[in-house]
This record gives sequence, structure tokens and C-alpha cells, in this order.
Amino acid sequence: MSTEQQLAAVVSAANNLTTMVSGKVGEIDSALAEARKKYEEQLLSLNRLIPRMAITKNFHMAPDATGKLIDGWYVHTQVTATKVRTITQASQSAGRPQEDVDFMRKVQADVSEKFPGFDIWSAEYWRNPIHVWQMKWSEDSVSPWLAFPCAIDMDRLSGTTPVPLNTYMTIGAFVRVVEGSVNGTWTTGNEKGKWRWCSMVVTPTGLFSHYMHIHPMRTSSSGLVEVMLAGACTGVVTHPVDWGTMLALG
Repeated sequence: MSTEQQLAAVVSAANNLTTMVSGKVGEIDSALAEARKKYEEQLLSLNRLIPRMAITKNFHMAPDATGKLIDGWYVHTQVTATKVRTITQASQSAGRPQEDVDFMRKVQADVSEKFPGFDIWSAEYWRNPIHVWQMKWSEDSVSPWLAFPCAIDMDRLSGTTPVPLNTYMTIGAFVRVVEGSVNGTWTTGNEKGKWRWCSMVVTPTGLFSHYMHIHPMRTSSSGLVEVMLAGACTGVVTHPVDWGTMLALG
């Protein structure tokens, strides 16, 4: 066999090997992608098994005895909180006004843009009334936080205002930004002019006695937001159909 023929045979063998290796790499990549998909599905399935228990006060945002503040919440001194609507837990057939049904249908329509098929049961019975609050500000500060619910155990010997970070936790709310801008915690994923179910999932930090105050930050010098059903619960919540007044142990 001539040198040219030997060289051609070597080149052909090298090309065949390259093709074979490329094919194997493709198979490995595909297998890894499939394994990762199955792992993530299993992890999500396990996360959904974590009990959902309220770890902040007053998910339905009832007012305090004065009617001017949200019971169990802290609101920044530069922010004015005003209750603009209370929707009874009774169904429309039992007395819920049409204007409240229409309001909830608007919320449902906006949220359904991100979560198709979401049904907020605008005319049906609920477990608790739903209170809608407006939060407005016209100045900011060195620490421009907005508002936050206190930890569910705040009034007990072991309790304080922030929530612990030693378990999976979902922070969320239904939020509509009217003016200005906010971000973080229960406003994560907001969109100006639209009602959105905003949420974030927090994983355990692995740090001893670590905690956080779940307040969004005001990112504009003035603004106006509307909010309802805000708080945090244990576990992983990925859809607004699973949100609402959470069970909390006394």
C-alpha cells in the first residue's frame, strides 16, 4: 500500500472515530438532560409534599381594632396603608355584591395571563373574607422597605418579627403596581398595571438561627401598590390556586 493510500486510510479512520465520538457525546448529553429532568420532577414532587403552614400572621390582611392598620403587620412610616375593599366570604348567592364579584374576576383575568385556567372562585364561598389594601408613598429613605407581616409566633416566648430560614418557604401575594416600582419578597414578579400572583421560594440557608424580614423594597421615590393575601408559608407553592388563607397552628 502506498504512502498516499495509508494516509487516506488513517484520515478515514480518524473521521469515522470523530463521527462515533460525536454520536456518543450526543447520546450522553441527551441522557444527562433526561436524568436532570426526572430529578427536577422528583424534587418538585417531594417539595410539594412539605406541609403548607402559615409562618406569618394574618394572610387575609384583616384590619386591627382601629381599622387603620393591618393587624400583625409593620408598615414603614413613610407608607400610608388604606383598606380599600373587604370581600365577604359568603358567595354571591348569599350576599356578595356584584361589584366585588367583578373585582375578583378582573384579578382572575390578569393572573390567568400567567397561569391559564386559574379560577379565583369570584362568586363562591371562601374560608375567610379577603381584604384589599392600598399602600402609597411619596418619599423614600436610607432603608426604603414597604411593609411586612410578622412571624406567626411573635407573641410567644420564642417569637420575634422576622421568619426563620431553616425550612423551605414560599412568600407570596396578589399584587398590582399602580404607580412607581417595588421588588423582592411578596412583590417578586410584579407587573405595572396588572394583578399578578407574586411569589418567591426560599430554600434553607444552612446557617444557624438565620432569619429574614419579608418586606419588599420601594425602588421609586413615590408609588402606589394594591395587595391582598400576602404572607409566607412552609413548603413550595408554584401556582396561585394553592394560595390563600393558610392553616396556622395556635
